[in-house]
Amino acid sequence: MRLIVDPPTRGTWNMAVDEAILRGAVDLGMPTLRFYGWSEPTLSLGYFQRYDDRRQHEASASCACVRRASGGGAIMHDRELTYSFVAPVRDSRSEETTRWFDLFHETLIEVLANWGINAHLSGKPHASSAPEPFLCFQRRHEVDVIVDDHKICGSAQRRHQVAVLQHGSVILQQSPWAPELLGLEDITGQEISAQLLIDRWKDTLRHKFQSTYTIQPLTDKETQSAQEIESVKFAHSDWTHKR
Repeated sequence: MRLIVDPPTRGTWNMAVDEAILRGAVDLGMPTLRFYGWSEPTLSLGYFQRYDDRRQHEASASCACVRRASGGGAIMHDRELTYSFVAPVRDSRSEETTRWFDLFHETLIEVLANWGINAHLSGKPHASSAPEPFLCFQRRHEVDVIVDDHKICGSAQRRHQVAVLQHGSVILQQSPWAPELLGLEDITGQEISAQLLIDRWKDTLRHKFQSTYTIQPLTDKETQSAQEIESVKFAHSDWTHKR
């Protein structure tokens, strides 16, 4: 499995790199696990969300905004860690790829338990006819990771026919751009850096996948693909405002 740990950078590039890896997954021939951060507070909209709906969230009104290729609610990327996992598959709708949600979230729960933090999966939420909240972390899905009734991790997938991208976020600290959401430090009183969480989580994931890591950067082809994708898609207003 290829491991990439990227420094914080702009949101449009982060999204373009994930998609470039997805498009090239079959050629690469192995899964890629990537951890990354955001160089400025950035609101990412789920694919199906209306751009104008961001007016519902005044705290993030002045922040940069990107649209993800995956669904779900808006995420305020600030004091958090984002991961992505891309793998070639025979059937993108198989139970195996759906199981990735549990695999990543259960390993995160295991890692947090080593710090004495009691985290668990949300379980099936109560049925409601009310519209879902704008922010992802105010929504509940059965595989979300919960600490003291606060959602601290959620994930979403984008599926191609022969490859799948899953990415998700872990809130480390409360952000002034989303003050209604608490992070791990606010809930538990423990300061857990992004790098420390990466170190612990990647080791647990390696054991779970029964795999080894190869430390490789993006290929030249992936880099060129990401540059093109960023220009024509994620950095383009037609994509961001498409709904």
